Amino acid sequence: MNSFGKIFRIHIFGESHGESVGIVIDGCPAGLALTEEDLLPDLERRKGGKQKGTTPRQEADYPIFKSGLFNGKTTGFPITILFENNNTRSEDYTKQRSIPRPGHADWVAHQKFGGHEDYRGGGHFSARLTTGLVAAGAIAKKLMKYHLTPNPSPKERGNEASDNFGYITDTTGNYQILKDFAKANRKNPTPAEEALWNAVRNRNIDGYKFRRQHPVAGFIPDFICLDAKLVIEIDGAYHSKEEQQVYDAARTEWLYEYHYRILRFTNEEVMGNISHVVQRIREELSEKLMQSNQSEAGSPSPKEREVEVVISAAVTEIAGEKDLEKGLQKAIDAKDSVGGIVECKVTGVPVGLGEPYFDSVESLIAQMMFTIPAVRGVEFGTGFAAAKMFGSEHNDAIEDMSGKTTTNHAGGIVGGITNGNEIVFRIAVKPTSSTPKEQTSLNWDTEQQETFSIKGRHDLCVALRAPVIVEAATALVLVDLMLQEQHIKRVL
Repeated sequence: MNSFGKIFRIHIFGESHGESVGIVIDGCPAGLALTEEDLLPDLERRKGGKQKGTTPRQEADYPIFKSGLFNGKTTGFPITILFENNNTRSEDYTKQRSIPRPGHADWVAHQKFGGHEDYRGGGHFSARLTTGLVAAGAIAKKLMKYHLTPNPSPKERGNEASDNFGYITDTTGNYQILKDFAKANRKNPTPAEEALWNAVRNRNIDGYKFRRQHPVAGFIPDFICLDAKLVIEIDGAYHSKEEQQVYDAARTEWLYEYHYRILRFTNEEVMGNISHVVQRIREELSEKLMQSNQSEAGSPSPKEREVEVVISAAVTEIAGEKDLEKGLQKAIDAKDSVGGIVECKVTGVPVGLGEPYFDSVESLIAQMMFTIPAVRGVEFGTGFAAAKMFGSEHNDAIEDMSGKTTTNHAGGIVGGITNGNEIVFRIAVKPTSSTPKEQTSLNWDTEQQETFSIKGRHDLCVALRAPVIVEAATALVLVDLMLQEQHIKRVL
């Protein structure tokens, strides 16, 4: 009913204008480092009032953890997250209680629940409940990057009190010590570190975000760009010591194993020719971007697939227009609402996910997509266009043992099972049912039709806020399947 998943199982609750909305996540592996800050970027993307055409209703949407966390890590027991509802205007809905809004669930809810339903803001049928889905999706995304998190498993770090990275990180609580040590180091940079930080901070280099003294595994690199998986080290005199070189070699080996790249500069290089250093960093970032673009057409290598699952959704059409601004302007000019298309792509997915027949990957993703209010259709790969193609034209030729295909008409899924290529699907989002246009509906008190206009705060195009919800819903499907296939351990 209000639950989904087999191992990573979610339970959604709350109403749009109730005290709170939230989610319970059962089956999340133990040992995942998790804080409220991990959820905020995606929650911020979901908010209304952040872009033209979205509802002006704004809630803080700050996640309140009620269970499932201890000492900054998941315990393996259910995680409960609450989001308070504070910015409500319930009187907007009381005035039109007797007139069910066309396109909304008002009428069917009234019939099914005998008038006991919470009708304010759509109650349990409101997109407000997707806040919990986005929170759970953010956790799922982090789980799928579990071997890239700054706190890998004890087996990856070593079992001794002082491991081969040169830091004590393998016992409970020591990672926090490492974080505190990194924080203290930020306050005392060397002149070379200060100079390079001024050059890379605030996304100064091609929009890439760098962090200074940010722990990864068992050590603290001077600078790191997590998005590009690039580590920058400034080698001082102590790096010439034999003991330090042993540590450096171990760190380098681990970073390469997990597909990080390393640039090392001496203090003299940074202080003597900072422009050359910045140019070298820019070249490395450009090479990474070029590799990413080249991989879009096919499938990443098996080793790359082990590293990271990346889910990205975006609005591709509004009101039938590829120019999103033009499509949105249609709604503004007509004083009406419009729909849109959202496309989602997933890279790095392991081969073999999916449990046909009834738990095929398309079945599960489609089921989750239809839990998102306003979704009216889902298509994978070429979708409905496949009906107009010849079989020889639609078939994807396999190129190598990694499963890479020349084309991707199947959208990365064959026989309900992932084939290692990019998963591609699109959803159709209907126009927002709440429109300022006058409409006709039945007044169930008088049993007569009436003309009325919906008041309140609503999206002109609800598709604008859908991408992050689509990503979250997709992540929830994939993380559950990855746990079933034991790609993710139950204890991290």
